Amino acid sequence: MELNNKENPFYEYYDELLDICAKYDMTISLGDALRPGSIADGTDAPQIAELMVLGELTKRAWEKNVQIIIEGPGHMKLNEIEANVLLEKKLCYGAPFYVLGPLVTDIAPGYDHITSAIGGAVAASHGVDFLCYVTPAEHLRLPTLEDMKEGIIASKIAAHAGDLAKGIQGADEWDLKMSRARQRLDWEEMFNLSIDDEKARRYRKESTPEHQDSCTMCGKMCSMRNMNRIMEGKDINILRSED
Repeated sequence: MELNNKENPFYEYYDELLDICAKYDMTISLGDALRPGSIADGTDAPQIAELMVLGELTKRAWEKNVQIIIEGPGHMKLNEIEANVLLEKKLCYGAPFYVLGPLVTDIAPGYDHITSAIGGAVAASHGVDFLCYVTPAEHLRLPTLEDMKEGIIASKIAAHAGDLAKGIQGADEWDLKMSRARQRLDWEEMFNLSIDDEKARRYRKESTPEHQDSCTMCGKMCSMRNMNRIMEGKDINILRSED
């Protein structure tokens, strides 16, 4: 735009694009060119001004029966996330909102799937509708398949944490099943319920416990193991002598 002294063609021909999208039942992602790419840029005036424009584009799309989704910030401080979600919902008339992360700090290259998941969980809990995953390779290189797996799993954990916080119906059933499996020391069920059962199985296999019903973190002091034995009616003194 600056080099050619011309308007953004997607903006200039937006109505024509909407006609095409309406004809083929397409959904538009209204991405924000001024999405903050660093913590220093989070929730600044240009970002909010652009969000107002996106709100106008949302109404124009709906008038032509075209669905849209609003793309949100990539980097911002943890305490700014809720306000950003509220602003988007207000300025874009409740349109679906998705965010890249958001990353809550800029100092963790190689671990941005974690900085992203932290922000994603907070954003999801406050009403964000979709999370765009970030891999450990973000800002460094193209991701490998393993990078993508780590990023997707981290984002799925964040999304589920948000569902729990919002009280989405049925979200806590997964966690309840895991809690019950842990109480029973039912390892196969725990693996089946794990968001990444392959990693869970590998970790347990790599560290063989003295007592097969517990793990090497607590061993014979495992609270679940000992409480189960107590609840089964065994005398505490007998329990100690057996150990």
